[in-house]
Amino acid sequence: VRCVYEPAADMVDLVDPAKGGDLLDRVRALRRKIALELGLVMPAVRTRDNIDLPSGSYAILVHGVELAQGVAPPGKTLVIADDLTIFPGEEVVEPVFGLPAKWIPDTHRVQAESLGATVVDRASVVTTHLAEIARQNASELIGRQDVKNLLDMVRESDPAVIDDLGTSDVALPQVQRVLQQLLREQVPIRDMVRILEVIGEAARAAQTPDDLVEAVREVLAPAITEQHARDGELPVLSFDPLLERELVAALGAEAASTRLDASHLQAILDQIRDLALRAEGDGHQPVLICSPPLRRTLSRMLEGYDNPPPVLSFREIGPQVQIATVGTVVDPSTVIDATGGNQ
Repeated sequence: VRCVYEPAADMVDLVDPAKGGDLLDRVRALRRKIALELGLVMPAVRTRDNIDLPSGSYAILVHGVELAQGVAPPGKTLVIADDLTIFPGEEVVEPVFGLPAKWIPDTHRVQAESLGATVVDRASVVTTHLAEIARQNASELIGRQDVKNLLDMVRESDPAVIDDLGTSDVALPQVQRVLQQLLREQVPIRDMVRILEVIGEAARAAQTPDDLVEAVREVLAPAITEQHARDGELPVLSFDPLLERELVAALGAEAASTRLDASHLQAILDQIRDLALRAEGDGHQPVLICSPPLRRTLSRMLEGYDNPPPVLSFREIGPQVQIATVGTVVDPSTVIDATGGNQ
């Protein structure tokens, strides 16, 4: 069992149709939505109650590891509003978007709606949380059998693509690793025919799975760009050209070794994080664009941060969007501090 939802003893009403619970139906709908969104057929979610959990809470596990906990107290409705002080109860943080909220009695729901607040029922809170965990961990949810099923579907519609994989000596585990990395980087795998075509062609050069991922990403460039664009505009963070050349020499694919001081590199990564947070505060969801040799390394280095910006190479920018620079990463040693001296 890859994904498990564990409700506390007093939360089972959400999954009991006799008590009006429709959570299981919502989860089935969620699996269909994830399949359309990511191209991943999400495995069935097992539900089992956990008497050790605090009242009104639940846990979400993937491969037996608890990845998240949340609360959805019986008889309550979640309310999100600019001014929460007018509502009773203790302020909490909504689990997916991190917004301040309160669980209020169901009897106050109509009043909250009349005041313009956003109200969310318990089942919706749980389903939204589960969907977010599934998206964040999609690479862990796609198993070997899932990959085989995807290949079998392609064999029915485009058998030549599968035949080409065979002549290129591409094994099932290799395809799985490529798909896992694409999902890890939030790239949908809906277009399996094109993905497999690229894998079959690029594999003839005896490339590693990482190289295959980069080749696939470049072919999927328009879809990747569209995923992050808003109204035809792509908000980006970019590097100062001098700093980018320094990074390519130190971290690029042809670099013999990392020739960059650890504290200097950390300052650069922190600056990327800060610029991304500042852009988000201004209403943007930026991507970081860089030279192709840097993309893979920077993406992995930023994985340690919460909600890092997606990293795209220049080759992955589709022609259908306009680039809007919302921040520039500069060499930390050239930043001027408030006293006028170099930091």
